[in-house]
Amino acid sequence: MDALIPAALDLVNTYGVVVLLFVFVLEGALVGKLIPTRTLFVAVVLAAGSDAFAFLPVAAAAIVGATIGQCVLFVSVRHYGLDPTELDIVPVSDDRLNGANRWFDRWGLPAVAVTNALPGTRGWLALPTATSSVSTTRFAAASLVGSVTYTGALVAVAVGIERAVRFLAGVEANGLFAVA
Repeated sequence: MDALIPAALDLVNTYGVVVLLFVFVLEGALVGKLIPTRTLFVAVVLAAGSDAFAFLPVAAAAIVGATIGQCVLFVSVRHYGLDPTELDIVPVSDDRLNGANRWFDRWGLPAVAVTNALPGTRGWLALPTATSSVSTTRFAAASLVGSVTYTGALVAVAVGIERAVRFLAGVEANGLFAVA
């Protein structure tokens, strides 16, 4: 797992944000839940820099990728009868699926946006939503809203890390940490 982030960063350096888009498509489809997407995203933003023109393509790739992945999962469940609990590549337990069903039953479509904004719950409501009467367009919009919020929070974390490193480097350069 330790080698995954450097390898992914090398792929992003070589092939650009297309790799990040693909990783987030997998994450959105629940296939990539074992990939440390948050860490990869923050690392790529840090590598790109906090300039808006540098990180906007990175953020767009993550948002679009996650939304595409969740829509693929939604359509696969709704139109093709896919049962993700039967696939070894999708880490879905019955407990997690039951929890997602309860959230959707209680809160409806807004729960899709909220859970997409929270680490660890992203994408799980695609399954119960696909078996409801919610349209694909409305699901995609809710997924998009949550992914924008999530990605914005990750960008804020990356910018905060970058500023903290700059601050600490400046403090150290000024000798404020020097031991007498």
